[in-house]
Amino acid sequence: MRTRRPLAIFDALASLATVFKDIFPGSITSTLSADELAAHVEALGTRAALKPKVIPLDETRLGALLYFDDQPTPQAGLLIDLRRPVRTSDSHFARSFCRVFNDDLNRVSAALPLNEHWASLEQTRLRRAVARFLNYRPQQMSSWIRAVEDSMALTYEGRAVRHCLIVARKAPKLVQKLQNKFIPLPGGISIENALLREKWIRTVVDGRRVALLGSMHSGSIIGFISLAEMDRQEPSLRYAPHETLLPVQSVLSHSPHDVALVASPQGDLFILSGKGSVFQKTHGHWRVLDYAALHERISMRFREDVVTGVLRAAIDLAFERTGALFCLLESREDLTDFIPDHGHPLAANSHLRRSLRGQNIAIWAQRQVITAAATTDGAVVLDADGSILDIACMISSPKEIARLGVREPSMPGARALAAWRASFRGVALNVSEDGPITVYERGAVIGRIG
Repeated sequence: MRTRRPLAIFDALASLATVFKDIFPGSITSTLSADELAAHVEALGTRAALKPKVIPLDETRLGALLYFDDQPTPQAGLLIDLRRPVRTSDSHFARSFCRVFNDDLNRVSAALPLNEHWASLEQTRLRRAVARFLNYRPQQMSSWIRAVEDSMALTYEGRAVRHCLIVARKAPKLVQKLQNKFIPLPGGISIENALLREKWIRTVVDGRRVALLGSMHSGSIIGFISLAEMDRQEPSLRYAPHETLLPVQSVLSHSPHDVALVASPQGDLFILSGKGSVFQKTHGHWRVLDYAALHERISMRFREDVVTGVLRAAIDLAFERTGALFCLLESREDLTDFIPDHGHPLAANSHLRRSLRGQNIAIWAQRQVITAAATTDGAVVLDADGSILDIACMISSPKEIARLGVREPSMPGARALAAWRASFRGVALNVSEDGPITVYERGAVIGRIG
């Protein structure tokens, strides 16, 4: 005989914990004990009946609550330790996801077969949570996200289609601000039809020169945005998923409620909001890209402009799916202990290394060359001021490791091991060819995005 409850509590908690580890990389999850859960329910009082899905516990921790079978109080809970300060956007997105998760639990209570229905909901859950977080009409937003996803399977004259769509809540006001950067489309086309059926749009909209502008209210495409002359220097535009998307981010800066859906040349889907949140779907999985958290963590040790320069280079390479290693050192001393052939006249890549030595990653023009050179085998080694000490060089185990008596771990690749070694001299950023960026300090992972 089938039970009404589709999943055992521990199965639901395990599923929820797995997703939150993806949403908040580097976080630690654990199950709330019965006593802890009872204490939180008591503290909530009558609010427990309103089913608050996520509650802030302290500066770094959130509690995610599960309600089964429409019960008025939660029957289980998950503790999420972000290991960093909780921001408003963290709790808002966690709440959106938990609301969708709890709704799914109740939906499958009467469904047969239970496992198949749960699995089908699981495939779309994060997309629905992202849509709920972004928009006051989550069903519409979810369908538009799905349309962009489907459009990525299309081709035009042998080239993959990569649309760029900006959806504005108050489209007429945005059009006024854009002035001559906006070209209207008389009559309009529904967003789904424009993305999936109008072949000519596939040639016009490339995300670099042109973006589509859609109205959140009508659900239709109302025109085109020329991205060429958008402001790229505004301080609030530090981190888009790629430097070429700064003009898109500039459009979104006009309203916190506007959203951009961007398909990358590498086959990833990025969602940017005017609130500053960035989501990515890659390899079939959704991720929250919390650039601000990474910036805050590293800027505790190094200057703001240097951190911005290093992260901008790392994020661009991650978008392009190109591996690299950046090492920010606290001291210039004893570089030959760290880089065995540093300054040697017959060192590998000697022409490149000599020409870029002293260039600064905080300066835009110089960062372009440094970012390109970072794709060469080896590390980019910088001082605390962002100047290149060496580049395209191999990293050895520094004296600090032996002095501390630390044993080198087994790492997934040579670049990861080099990042771990370099982190004993400062902070190291390992950019994987698959896209994620992992940040090390003193041999520990202190941040990860992607």
